[in-house]
Amino acid sequence: MRTQPAWGLLFVGAVIVVVLFLSPIWLEEFSGYIKEEEATGPFPAEFYLLPNEAQDLYFALYESSPQMAVDFVGARLAPPVDIQEQDLLALDPNPLLVQEQLRGNFVTLDSIRSAAGTASIIQLSNGQVIVRLEDLDAINGPDLRVVLSAFPRPTTRDDLDTMPQYEIDLDELRGNRGSQNYLITEPTFNVDNYREGSVVLISGRYDIVFSFAPLAPPP
Repeated sequence: MRTQPAWGLLFVGAVIVVVLFLSPIWLEEFSGYIKEEEATGPFPAEFYLLPNEAQDLYFALYESSPQMAVDFVGARLAPPVDIQEQDLLALDPNPLLVQEQLRGNFVTLDSIRSAAGTASIIQLSNGQVIVRLEDLDAINGPDLRVVLSAFPRPTTRDDLDTMPQYEIDLDELRGNRGSQNYLITEPTFNVDNYREGSVVLISGRYDIVFSFAPLAPPP
C-alpha cells in the first residue's frame, strides 16, 4: 500500500527547527563564533587592539599588497626585542680622543612607521667609527636594517637611490628597542658626506622606510 508524504508535518517540523535555532538561547551560543569570524578577517585578534588609524592603514595596504600587510602586522605584533649594548663612548680608555661627530632624533612617518630615540656617529680613540642607536623604540617591521645615507630626510627607497654612492648598509636591526652599536667598516667613509644625511631604518624585504634620524653636528 502506498503512503503519501506527510508534507504538512514536515513543514511544521522545519518551522520549529528554524524557530529554535533563531531563539535567543541558540543565538547566544553561536554569536561568539560568528562575531569572531567577522572581526578577525586577515589579521589575528590582537590586531584590533591597535589604534584605529593604524588599522585603517594596514587594511589599505592589504587591498594593494596582502602579503606585505600580513608581514607588517605580524612583525608589529611580535614580542619586542630589547638590546642593550655597552656605550663604547663611555667605556673608551681615552675619552678625550672620542668625538661625537653627528647626531639626530628618529621621526614618525605615520602610525605604522615610526621610531623614537637618537642616532649618533662616533669616532673612538682607536680610530673606529660607529653608529650608536640610543634608547631606540621602533615599530617593528619585516627584515628591518640600519642604513647610513647622505640623503637628508628619506621617506622612500627612491629618495635613498638619489645618492646610492653614499649609502652604507650597516647590518640588520638587532632589536627594535634599546641601545646598539654598528661599526662602519666602509673604507671610503668620510663623515663630511653625511653632515646633512641620515640614519635610516628600512625593511630590506620590501624596501619600505620605517623611520630616519636626520643628522647634524651635535650642539
